Amino acid sequence: MFQTICVACLGGTVAVLVLYHLLLKRKCEAAKGEKRDVHRFTVLERLTHAALALSFLTLALTGFGAACAGKSLSSWPWLLHWAAAPVFAAAVALVALVWTQDAVFEPHDWKWMLHLGGNVWRKDGLLASRFNAGQKLFLWLLSLFCLLLVLSGVTLMCPVFDASGQRWVLRVHRYSALLLTMQFLAHVYLGILAHPGTLWGMITGYVTPSWARQHHPVWWDDGRMVDG
Repeated sequence: MFQTICVACLGGTVAVLVLYHLLLKRKCEAAKGEKRDVHRFTVLERLTHAALALSFLTLALTGFGAACAGKSLSSWPWLLHWAAAPVFAAAVALVALVWTQDAVFEPHDWKWMLHLGGNVWRKDGLLASRFNAGQKLFLWLLSLFCLLLVLSGVTLMCPVFDASGQRWVLRVHRYSALLLTMQFLAHVYLGILAHPGTLWGMITGYVTPSWARQHHPVWWDDGRMVDG
């Protein structure tokens, strides 16, 4: 049953993103020749984000590789899965600690969410601070799902319930991972294809002035460039 749900949800998410890209995506080109001299992310933030991304990819590939094939996690994929788990948990904890202040919702975020950030239908004048409402929501959901995954994962490793209870723990682990992976796919698409310049900002730590003004006008106007 979970195998079917897993394939349908992950395949459906990819299909929706492809259709959106082909039919609805707003043209958003990166400024050519403009120097990236706006400091957006510190070295610590970038390294933590990289650790989070790599550990999550390891968990997703090993976990859903087995699930989509209808098999149980075993052998070296099992070892990789459990080796990546503490790295992922630590990275999420550090990300939450570093970015909690930037992830607090503000009045202008509700308008951004109402119009889906202008990603579906054009809406100019939407405001965003260092993180937009979608990124803030992603961070809070990431923290929630990570908590569920860690608690359920530890319980699966060290059972505390009877057989029926452990089956429910496994369901919580599986579906939390599935929802987080669907969210991750959308996050990757938005950062790489939908908004050019976003990925390079995370890799290098710097963005162009036009990118900052377009995507995070409140942060740009406040002059709150990061230190370090």
